[in-house]
Amino acid sequence: MVLKGLRNGLELKFYELALKILKENNLELYDLDWNPSSGSLKIFIFDSRTKTATLDDCVRIDRSFNPYIESEEWMPENLTLEVSSPGLFRQLNAIDHFKDIEGEEITLNLLTKIDEARYPDFPKTMRNNLKIKVKLLTTNNDSLSVEARGVLFEVPFTQIKKANLETNFNNYQPINE
Repeated sequence: MVLKGLRNGLELKFYELALKILKENNLELYDLDWNPSSGSLKIFIFDSRTKTATLDDCVRIDRSFNPYIESEEWMPENLTLEVSSPGLFRQLNAIDHFKDIEGEEITLNLLTKIDEARYPDFPKTMRNNLKIKVKLLTTNNDSLSVEARGVLFEVPFTQIKKANLETNFNNYQPINE
């Protein structure tokens, strides 16, 4: 898994501008995805209290970008801005994303199967799967400690193709604002 690292060029400018605008609106940046070839800028925002963003939050941030889009020389002409919450099944692609949800269930899409020799107790029904649902226990700089059906094991970030939060709708409680 390629964790988001250092930003540069236009992506860094967008990142810094997003942080400024979000701070002014008491919101936080979850992720930012800049695609220079299409001119698509996707900004995922959230309120730290609720861990999500409302439609009104997204509209407010979108409108807050307009003066900069119209006045900044460095803005690409083909810019398409999308502002949204990270969603219930949010992608996890930064160490902080994993640290923020320790104790939660996640889905991992793996590049290789779990090493049965290293983890002989790994559930037989999951051994050939490259997509597994696990409970995230802890996060460090190069791997995750997880639990699946009572078996504890480590998954290096280099073995992860994609990761998402698994939302348990049985425990889901709507947020009353």
